[in-house]
Amino acid sequence: MDLETAIETKIEPQLLDTFGPSMSRCLLTMATLSYITTVGGKTQRYRAFVDSICADERVIDQWGEAAATERSTEWKDLVPLEPQTVVVLTPPGAG
Repeated sequence: MDLETAIETKIEPQLLDTFGPSMSRCLLTMATLSYITTVGGKTQRYRAFVDSICADERVIDQWGEAAATERSTEWKDLVPLEPQTVVVLTPPGAG
């Protein structure tokens, strides 16, 4: 699933169910700032987005630390990690 779909179909509805529209918008705005300021690919930034929500005191107070951690893992699993490119440099003639 792409990250936009994950946010729209999974994360936002779950936040709305628990926190209502005003607090959900606040949490999503703060998470968006984390997404924008994180260095890395889209998936790394998405994970920072999720971490921002699940580490928020209001979320932990409402869901509890264990449930927030579980939700974080669940949401991160919605968007697969990007494949990493590995480049191996060898000196000429070493091949």
